[in-house]
Amino acid sequence: MTSSAKSANAPEDPALWPAELDAVAAAPRHHRVLFENEALRVLEVTLDPDDEEPVHHHRWPSVFVFDEVQGPVHDVAPDGAMLPPNRDVMRAIETWDGKGCLVVNMAPQPAGRVLNRSGKRIHGVRIEMKK
Repeated sequence: MTSSAKSANAPEDPALWPAELDAVAAAPRHHRVLFENEALRVLEVTLDPDDEEPVHHHRWPSVFVFDEVQGPVHDVAPDGAMLPPNRDVMRAIETWDGKGCLVVNMAPQPAGRVLNRSGKRIHGVRIEMKK
């Protein structure tokens, strides 16, 4: 998320974000580890139509490669408030022509959740860079 969409309670340093809210720990139905070492973690990410992830964060910058995605997709704050569609992935979905895969550079994301209102499954691979 951009700094304007950060939770007011989130520490600035992602290394300080709570481990229990890591995406794999907090939302395991939506995040499956495909590969992990000291430098990278590769996740398969899925979100069915009209599904909402539990509150979680992504502490590392990443590259997200979507092979299935369309809008509307909404960011939701931990308190349930809908966030403005200003996150890098939301803007990329809006401008994507739907051909091939959508590749998005992602900043670390503080605690929140994603709501898929598109009627289509979201599926992709997220490559998180730990170093």
